[in-house]
Amino acid sequence: MTAPLMPAYRWFWPGRSPLADALWVVATAAAATEAQGFLDALKARAPVGLVLVDEAPYAGTVPWLRMPGIGASRVVHRLKPRRLVLLEDTLRTRALAATCPDRAIWINGASAKLQVLGRVLVASAVQQARIGGGEVTGDPLIDSVPAPSVPVADLCARFDAVRAAGRWVLYFAATTEGEEPLAYGAFLQLAATGSGLMALAPADPARHEGVYRDAIKYHLQTTRQQRLLTSEVPPKTRVYYIEDAPARRAMYDCADLIVVGGTLRGGATDVAAALAAARPLLIGPHRQDPLVKAVIRAGIAELCDDEEGLVAQCRRLLADAALRARLAASAGAWLKAQPAARSRVLDILTG
Repeated sequence: MTAPLMPAYRWFWPGRSPLADALWVVATAAAATEAQGFLDALKARAPVGLVLVDEAPYAGTVPWLRMPGIGASRVVHRLKPRRLVLLEDTLRTRALAATCPDRAIWINGASAKLQVLGRVLVASAVQQARIGGGEVTGDPLIDSVPAPSVPVADLCARFDAVRAAGRWVLYFAATTEGEEPLAYGAFLQLAATGSGLMALAPADPARHEGVYRDAIKYHLQTTRQQRLLTSEVPPKTRVYYIEDAPARRAMYDCADLIVVGGTLRGGATDVAAALAAARPLLIGPHRQDPLVKAVIRAGIAELCDDEEGLVAQCRRLLADAALRARLAASAGAWLKAQPAARSRVLDILTG
C-alpha cells in the first residue's frame, strides 16, 4: 500500500494544498483501482490527486489521501481543486460537489439530482434519457472495447428456415459450469408458450462432450454444429449445440437474444464478442467483468437477478421485436462512439 499525500492530522492545520492546481478525483478505493487506466491517462495530461472516500487500501499510481470526517467545505478549501472529478455518487461525494458545483464534473452520472451538483457526463444517449439530461461522452473508464463484428452470412443463412417458420433464436453463449441446466430449464419454460430454437455454446471445449451427453435427458431434438458446416438448420431443431470457437463467435450475429455466459453462475465472460454483435443482451447477476459493468452503466442491456427473472426477461424480450431493435440500436451507437470516449473526456477535464 502506497503512502498518502498527507497524514490525517494535517487536515486540521492551515497550509497550502498538498498538490497545487490539481484535478482531484473522488472515489472509493475499489472504483479508483478499476479506473486505473483512465487515471494514468489523466495524470499524463495534468497534476492529479485522488481523494478516497472509504478506508479500503489503494495501491495504484496516483497520489492519494483519505477524506476526513470533517466538513466538506474545509476539505475543498484545503485542496483548492482545479476541478473535482467524481467517479461515484455517494453522500460524501455529493457533499464535496455541493461546495463547488462550478468545478465538479461527474463521470457516468446516473441520477437527475447530480445536475445541480456540477457538470454531468453520461456514457450513452440511453443514460441521458434516463436521467433527463447530461452530456453524452461515452465511458472513459473502459480501456478498450471491441470493434463491431462482421456477420458470417453463411452461418446466419442456415437459420432462414427457422425464421420463416416464425420461430426465434435464443443464444446462451460461452456458458460456464452450472449454467447449462439454467439454459435448458429456461428454454423448456419458454417453449411451453412460444416457438423457438436455443443455441447453446459452452465456453470450455473440455466440457463439450459431457454437457452434450448430460443434455440428452431433456429429450430435445439437438443438432450438433459440427454436422452443419454446409447446410441450414433443420426446421424442427430445438437445440443447436455449438462446439468450436469460430462458430460460437459467429453465432452472436445470428441470435434474436443473447444471454451472456459467465453472468448466470459466475466465471469468465465472452461479453466482448457479444457486445461486438450489437444484438440484444441479457446479463445475469454476476457482473464483475469491467466491460459488463460498462454495458450496464450505459443502459444498453437488460438484466436478470435469478432463474425466475431469466425466464421472465427472455419471454418479455422475445415477444417484443421493437424492444429488441431498440437495444440493438443502442448497443451499436455506443460501440461506434466509444473508441473516442476517453480522449473526449480528458479534453473536457483538462481544457
